[in-house]
Amino acid sequence: MIPSLNASALLFSAKSFLAAMLALYIALRFQFANPYWAAVTTYVVAQPRAGAVLSKSVYRVIGTAAGATMSVLLVPRLFDAPELLAGAIALWLGFCTFVSSIDRTTRSYMFVLAGYSTCIIVFPTLSQPEEIFTTAISRVQEITLGILCSGLIHAVVLPNSSTKLMLSRLDAILKDAGRWTAAALSESRPEKLDDERRRLAVAVNEIHDLVIHSGYEGKLHPHRRRALRALLPQLERVLPLSIAIDDRLMELRSLGPLPTAISDLVADVSAWLSASPTDDTHLTEGLDRLRHRCAELEPDVTPEMTWSDALTLNLLARVSDLLLVFGISLSLRDELFGGWEKATIRRQNPSAGQAAGLKAGWPAGRPEGRDVDRDYKGALYASVSAAFALFLANALWVASGWQGGASGVMLTGVFFSLYSGYGNPALLLKNKFVGVVVRLTLGALYVLLVLPNIEGFPLLVLALSPVLLASAALLTVPRYSPLAFNLIIGSLSPSIIATRFTPDFATYMNNGLATLSGIYFALAMMRIMQSLWLDGTSARLIEAAWRDIARGRHSVGARWRSRMGHRVALLTTRIAQSKDEIHPAARALRDMRTGLSLAELGNLEPQLPLGAKNEIASIIHATRDHYRSLGRHRRAEPPQALLDRIDATMRLTAESSSAEIRRAGALSLTSLRRNLFPGLPGATACASIGKAA
Repeated sequence: MIPSLNASALLFSAKSFLAAMLALYIALRFQFANPYWAAVTTYVVAQPRAGAVLSKSVYRVIGTAAGATMSVLLVPRLFDAPELLAGAIALWLGFCTFVSSIDRTTRSYMFVLAGYSTCIIVFPTLSQPEEIFTTAISRVQEITLGILCSGLIHAVVLPNSSTKLMLSRLDAILKDAGRWTAAALSESRPEKLDDERRRLAVAVNEIHDLVIHSGYEGKLHPHRRRALRALLPQLERVLPLSIAIDDRLMELRSLGPLPTAISDLVADVSAWLSASPTDDTHLTEGLDRLRHRCAELEPDVTPEMTWSDALTLNLLARVSDLLLVFGISLSLRDELFGGWEKATIRRQNPSAGQAAGLKAGWPAGRPEGRDVDRDYKGALYASVSAAFALFLANALWVASGWQGGASGVMLTGVFFSLYSGYGNPALLLKNKFVGVVVRLTLGALYVLLVLPNIEGFPLLVLALSPVLLASAALLTVPRYSPLAFNLIIGSLSPSIIATRFTPDFATYMNNGLATLSGIYFALAMMRIMQSLWLDGTSARLIEAAWRDIARGRHSVGARWRSRMGHRVALLTTRIAQSKDEIHPAARALRDMRTGLSLAELGNLEPQLPLGAKNEIASIIHATRDHYRSLGRHRRAEPPQALLDRIDATMRLTAESSSAEIRRAGALSLTSLRRNLFPGLPGATACASIGKAA
């Protein structure tokens, strides 16, 4: 037995089958033109969790309606000019592919549907253009029927909540983040720590999608939803802080043994992070005590400060910040997991070290939406490729004179729209081709042996149940889900599901060959063209970060963290292993921290006297110029003049009469120095620039 098949998978299968049969019964009872559309739709939108079903259903209804509307607008006006009609549909498909590629959320499914629904409606009806309105209305009706049946069954019959999954994922993220942050503090640093840490960005990205799904369930009280919106930015802070601490600690250890007090503190922080986040005493008492020790051990910022002192200050400050982030996150976690009274008391009566941070972590207004990366260049290439492939497929079909080739053209548009957003669409299409061969074989058995020997809806349900129940259970197993979906489509094909069954095997095979031709053509075109938008994906993500820094789009630290966290997630998922000395995601994380350091300096600049203010402004501009040059030279190193200016400015800010300014300047400049010049040996930043510490 497949290990991943559990009671939840079997329940999902049973509910999906019930929804499909309900939709099929209604479609047959009211003699819908294409009842298989309703049945197939129940499986298309089926998800193990109710919120995902409802959100996908809404997007599918809107997308289908948009595609149907475009079909009705185009065909009557352009039918007499087939080249213009094909070009208009290709442009529409390209536009929808472009928008879906840059959306980067689950909402992109709506634009995918809008594009390929037009292909599904238009091409099969070109022989009867006067039926386009009827076909479009029928498509919307039957899709809506399938969606309503699926949404009803999955939301009412033993619903599995997206909210519940989201809350458990949040708990797992907090525990994992604490575990690998504690591992970073240990002297025996795990080899795969960097890979594990980068997965936090992927996990946070998934949580953002689950937030969208959970919104359709209506189970999150506004108070808890606000807590969730406040928690996600805190989780996005964990990754850059943890990496900064790891970097400072390794650099300090390379200079010599840590002082006993620092070593003991690091060990205690590691133990605190490893403890259970549900232990309230551990949270309220341990956090304040550890942050107080960090403050006590911070060296004074003076012009005589050594590089080792600057690193120590930076380490202790970042550790304190990380502890506060964990404290805020755990408090907000209590809000989400039902401990409202306990969390409210904690927020109203926080310990001394938590008060300011908890106030900042719980915003008075509505938290800002997420800022994500948008790859306009890649989206443009994908959209042009989809439009060209569809137009070429149409031209070849017309030239061939093959009456049944319309479905092949239709499928070219469908598959380019569906798969162009994946990391290896050609491989998916290759697997799809094999899956369709299997499904055609299965369908042939139904057409030749099963359906001619049964009559009536109950026997049809009985005949379909073995394949549909087994396949739906396999949909929950990622490894088998593509094959399972093909088997479902094969069992619910128009040759099998119709108001009146006609045993026409020749038509069935002709449609099957057209389907295989469409997939094969789409596969050939995908292999030729996918490099246009896939090659250089990681480079475009990195270069987008460089452009953002060069243009000063790092000034709002929270939005910068969010956007860069999304880029790190994309790089981590697209590039499991990299041949480069530095993983592209690691480069993006370094750029993230550089942007955060520049944001800190930008916030500090107005508080400085004129001389120091000019120096800080020069550093910010020089750093932006460096990142601007990276777009031209790719591997250009930061100029020595920038390093000298950072060290000189650190000494200048250390002479300020304000202890707060001295500390803030040392923290920001030390961080920027480590981010821009990580490979340089430790130098005394203030007293004797350029000499070994």
